[in-house]
Amino acid sequence: MRRKVDAKAMYRERYLGLLEEHTPALHRLCHSYCEARAEAEDLFQEIVLAIWTALARFRGDSSDRTWLYRIAHNVALTFATKRRKQVEREQPVENEMDLASPGGELESRLDEVQKQETLHLLVRQLPFGDRRLVLLYLEGLSTAEIEVVTGLTRSNVTVRLSRIRQRLSDRLQNGKARTVKS
Repeated sequence: MRRKVDAKAMYRERYLGLLEEHTPALHRLCHSYCEARAEAEDLFQEIVLAIWTALARFRGDSSDRTWLYRIAHNVALTFATKRRKQVEREQPVENEMDLASPGGELESRLDEVQKQETLHLLVRQLPFGDRRLVLLYLEGLSTAEIEVVTGLTRSNVTVRLSRIRQRLSDRLQNGKARTVKS
Protein backbone atom coordinates (compact mmCIF):
# COMPACT_ATOMS: atom_id res chain seq x y z
CA MET A 1 0.00 0.00 0.00
CA ARG A 2 2.83 2.38 0.94
CA ARG A 3 4.62 1.73 -2.40
CA LYS A 4 1.47 2.55 -4.33
CA VAL A 5 1.12 5.88 -2.52
CA ASP A 6 4.82 6.64 -3.10
CA ALA A 7 4.51 5.81 -6.81
CA LYS A 8 1.49 8.10 -7.17
CA ALA A 9 3.32 10.89 -5.36
CA MET A 10 6.39 10.46 -7.57
CA TYR A 11 4.20 10.44 -10.68
CA ARG A 12 2.47 13.62 -9.54
CA GLU A 13 5.78 15.32 -8.69
CA ARG A 14 7.24 14.39 -12.08
CA TYR A 15 4.16 15.80 -13.82
CA LEU A 16 4.21 19.04 -11.83
CA GLY A 17 7.93 19.41 -12.46
CA LEU A 18 7.44 19.07 -16.21
CA LEU A 19 4.64 21.63 -16.16
CA GLU A 20 6.63 24.05 -14.04
CA GLU A 21 9.56 23.87 -16.43
CA HIS A 22 7.64 23.96 -19.72
CA THR A 23 4.45 25.96 -19.08
CA PRO A 24 5.74 29.21 -20.67
CA ALA A 25 6.74 27.36 -23.85
CA LEU A 26 3.41 25.52 -23.92
CA HIS A 27 1.54 28.81 -23.60
CA ARG A 28 3.55 30.27 -26.49
CA LEU A 29 2.72 27.21 -28.57
CA CYS A 30 -0.98 27.54 -27.73
CA HIS A 31 -1.05 31.23 -28.66
CA SER A 32 0.68 30.49 -31.94
CA TYR A 33 -2.09 28.07 -32.88
CA CYS A 34 -4.97 30.14 -31.48
CA GLU A 35 -5.65 33.81 -31.91
CA ALA A 36 -8.29 34.06 -29.18
CA ARG A 37 -7.08 33.85 -25.58
CA ALA A 38 -9.96 31.56 -24.55
CA GLU A 39 -9.14 29.09 -27.34
CA ALA A 40 -5.47 29.13 -26.37
CA GLU A 41 -6.44 28.30 -22.78
CA ASP A 42 -8.67 25.47 -24.00
CA LEU A 43 -5.80 24.11 -26.06
CA PHE A 44 -3.45 24.43 -23.08
CA GLN A 45 -5.85 22.39 -20.94
CA GLU A 46 -6.03 19.69 -23.61
CA ILE A 47 -2.23 19.55 -23.82
CA VAL A 48 -1.86 19.35 -20.04
CA LEU A 49 -4.38 16.51 -19.90
CA ALA A 50 -2.61 14.68 -22.74
CA ILE A 51 0.73 15.00 -20.91
CA TRP A 52 -0.80 13.61 -17.71
CA THR A 53 -2.28 10.69 -19.62
CA ALA A 54 0.90 9.95 -21.57
CA LEU A 55 3.36 10.31 -18.70
CA ALA A 56 2.84 6.73 -17.53
CA ARG A 57 3.90 5.50 -20.98
CA PHE A 58 7.01 7.69 -21.25
CA ARG A 59 9.95 5.32 -21.76
CA GLY A 60 12.74 7.90 -21.72
CA ASP A 61 13.80 7.24 -25.33
CA SER A 62 14.05 11.00 -25.86
CA SER A 63 14.53 14.03 -23.65
CA ASP A 64 11.61 15.24 -21.57
CA ARG A 65 11.42 18.38 -23.69
CA THR A 66 11.32 16.51 -27.01
CA TRP A 67 8.67 14.11 -25.71
CA LEU A 68 6.58 16.96 -24.31
CA TYR A 69 6.76 18.94 -27.57
CA ARG A 70 5.73 15.93 -29.57
CA ILE A 71 2.62 15.50 -27.44
CA ALA A 72 1.87 19.23 -27.40
CA HIS A 73 2.19 19.62 -31.16
CA ASN A 74 0.10 16.55 -31.89
CA VAL A 75 -2.67 17.82 -29.61
CA ALA A 76 -2.37 21.32 -31.12
CA LEU A 77 -2.62 19.96 -34.66
CA THR A 78 -5.75 18.00 -33.79
CA PHE A 79 -7.24 21.00 -31.98
CA ALA A 80 -6.43 23.40 -34.84
CA THR A 81 -7.82 21.02 -37.45
CA LYS A 82 -11.10 20.70 -35.55
CA ARG A 83 -11.26 24.47 -35.05
CA ARG A 84 -10.48 25.21 -38.71
CA LYS A 85 -13.23 22.87 -39.87
CA GLN A 86 -15.67 24.50 -37.44
CA VAL A 87 -14.75 28.00 -38.65
CA GLU A 88 -15.04 26.96 -42.30
CA ARG A 89 -18.54 25.65 -41.64
CA GLU A 90 -19.57 28.75 -39.74
CA GLN A 91 -18.06 31.69 -41.62
CA PRO A 92 -15.28 31.43 -44.24
CA VAL A 93 -14.51 35.15 -44.69
CA GLU A 94 -11.08 36.36 -45.84
CA ASN A 95 -9.89 39.94 -46.20
CA GLU A 96 -6.71 41.57 -47.42
CA MET A 97 -5.02 43.84 -44.93
CA ASP A 98 -2.64 46.45 -46.36
CA LEU A 99 0.27 47.15 -44.07
CA ALA A 100 1.81 50.37 -45.37
CA SER A 101 4.80 51.58 -43.35
CA PRO A 102 4.78 55.13 -41.96
CA GLY A 103 7.95 57.27 -41.55
CA GLY A 104 9.58 58.92 -38.51
CA GLU A 105 10.84 57.57 -35.17
CA LEU A 106 7.47 56.80 -33.59
CA GLU A 107 6.20 55.56 -36.90
CA SER A 108 9.31 53.40 -37.25
CA ARG A 109 8.59 51.73 -33.89
CA LEU A 110 4.96 51.24 -34.87
CA ASP A 111 6.12 49.78 -38.15
CA GLU A 112 8.34 47.31 -36.28
CA VAL A 113 5.46 46.27 -34.02
CA GLN A 114 3.23 45.95 -37.06
CA LYS A 115 5.83 43.75 -38.79
CA GLN A 116 6.03 41.51 -35.71
CA GLU A 117 2.26 41.18 -35.62
CA THR A 118 2.26 40.45 -39.34
CA LEU A 119 4.96 37.83 -38.87
CA HIS A 120 2.88 36.15 -36.14
CA LEU A 121 -0.10 36.21 -38.48
CA LEU A 122 1.97 34.77 -41.32
CA VAL A 123 3.26 31.97 -39.08
CA ARG A 124 -0.32 31.13 -38.06
CA GLN A 125 -1.23 30.95 -41.76
CA LEU A 126 1.49 28.42 -42.56
CA PRO A 127 0.41 24.85 -43.25
CA PHE A 128 0.44 22.81 -40.04
CA GLY A 129 3.66 20.96 -40.86
CA ASP A 130 5.56 24.16 -41.62
CA ARG A 131 4.12 25.94 -38.59
CA ARG A 132 5.18 23.05 -36.42
CA LEU A 133 8.77 23.27 -37.68
CA VAL A 134 8.92 27.04 -37.16
CA LEU A 135 7.53 26.81 -33.63
CA LEU A 136 9.93 24.06 -32.63
CA TYR A 137 12.82 26.04 -34.09
CA LEU A 138 11.73 29.23 -32.30
CA GLU A 139 11.54 27.28 -29.03
CA GLY A 140 15.23 26.47 -29.45
CA LEU A 141 15.04 22.81 -30.36
CA SER A 142 17.99 21.51 -32.35
CA THR A 143 17.48 19.88 -35.73
CA ALA A 144 18.12 16.53 -34.03
CA GLU A 145 15.33 17.20 -31.52
CA ILE A 146 13.01 18.44 -34.27
CA GLU A 147 13.78 15.22 -36.14
CA VAL A 148 12.59 13.16 -33.17
CA VAL A 149 9.44 15.26 -32.66
CA THR A 150 8.39 15.37 -36.31
CA GLY A 151 9.83 12.19 -37.79
CA LEU A 152 11.54 14.19 -40.57
CA THR A 153 15.25 13.77 -41.30
CA ARG A 154 17.66 16.47 -40.13
CA SER A 155 18.48 17.47 -43.69
CA ASN A 156 14.77 17.71 -44.51
CA VAL A 157 14.21 19.88 -41.42
CA THR A 158 17.08 22.17 -42.43
CA VAL A 159 15.89 22.54 -46.02
CA ARG A 160 12.26 23.10 -45.06
CA LEU A 161 13.18 25.70 -42.42
CA SER A 162 15.28 27.54 -44.97
CA ARG A 163 12.44 27.59 -47.48
CA ILE A 164 9.92 28.64 -44.85
CA ARG A 165 12.17 31.52 -43.73
CA GLN A 166 12.44 32.68 -47.33
CA ARG A 167 8.66 32.53 -47.86
CA LEU A 168 8.00 34.41 -44.63
CA SER A 169 10.61 37.01 -45.51
CA ASP A 170 9.12 37.53 -48.98
CA ARG A 171 5.59 37.89 -47.61
CA LEU A 172 6.74 40.19 -44.81
CA GLN A 173 8.56 42.43 -47.29
CA ASN A 174 5.47 42.57 -49.48
CA GLY A 175 3.65 43.96 -46.41
CA LYS A 176 0.48 41.98 -46.92
CA ALA A 177 -1.09 39.27 -44.88
CA ARG A 178 -4.53 37.74 -45.08
CA THR A 179 -6.64 37.84 -41.99
CA VAL A 180 -9.38 35.42 -41.15
CA LYS A 181 -12.29 36.78 -39.13
CA SER A 182 -13.80 34.38 -36.67
